[in-house]
Amino acid sequence: MIRAVVGLLAFLAVGAALFAGAFWAVENVRWEEPACPRGVGHGFQDLRWLEDGGPGPDATPVERLLDRPSFGATSEAAGDLRGGVVDERLVQALLTVTGEHSVCVQVFKEGHYFLPGVEDGPVIPDGYGEAGGLTNTHYFGRAADVRWIDGRPVGGNGTDPAVLGVGRALAAIPPEERPDQIIGPRDWTARLGYSWEHGWITAEDQLDLHDRHIHIGYRDEEGTNNTR
Repeated sequence: MIRAVVGLLAFLAVGAALFAGAFWAVENVRWEEPACPRGVGHGFQDLRWLEDGGPGPDATPVERLLDRPSFGATSEAAGDLRGGVVDERLVQALLTVTGEHSVCVQVFKEGHYFLPGVEDGPVIPDGYGEAGGLTNTHYFGRAADVRWIDGRPVGGNGTDPAVLGVGRALAAIPPEERPDQIIGPRDWTARLGYSWEHGWITAEDQLDLHDRHIHIGYRDEEGTNNTR
């Protein structure tokens, strides 16, 4: 009887150790999104860490983007990607950018607000600079706000080589595919030197409103307004 009890206790101890080890492994594999600061990324909820060899040859652009270590997103932004909310052109642009730099997208559509307490709709609300009344590209899944690049916040780092590198990577996309609503911090915009012809928005009030993130968007459902 004593031997049976001792055996049972040993079995339970081994089981507890294995469970604790497995829990530790899960807890430490991918709670944090590599491209996002601690506590921001959508973590391991999509169980990508269980896959062998990453996405297969039939993977969609969204699957390839979500699997890429250089791409990070909040849970809301990742949900928009999985739900098919995000414009395919924007997904392709982010695939291009994350081929050179790591970026963390704070928001596409879900959770985006121009003004605190004012629910987003199809047009930008009055009070958000001179853009009030224009089409809200976030609402239609055609825009992304990038707040971190290569582990650095965009705010205060507009002339950082990595942050500038994202701008140059966007500019290298062919005009007919490149986003035509690119807005970022004032010093970032000035150093890069691109104009509306390349898709950059340089209105003074918009530069002030985008001093802590880079907005990447497409104004219309199809095509772009880029001329260079």
